Amino acid sequence: MKSQNKILIVDDSELNRSLLADMLRDEYEVLEAGNGLQAIRLLEFHQFEISLIFSDTSFVVCR
Repeated sequence: MKSQNKILIVDDSELNRSLLADMLRDEYEVLEAGNGLQAIRLLEFHQFEISLIFSDTSFVVCR
């Protein structure tokens, strides 16, 4: 049974996001962002609904 918790995965590598999302999708609602700006927009929209953020350590928020 899928949890109501949302997890945000932030990574510029589509492969990394996809692998992690596939592992978590059966149990959680998964949101994905390919860069920092997308992540900020998802956080603004979903505010207090996101329980956990997985983030790449080397991406740029704004260019």
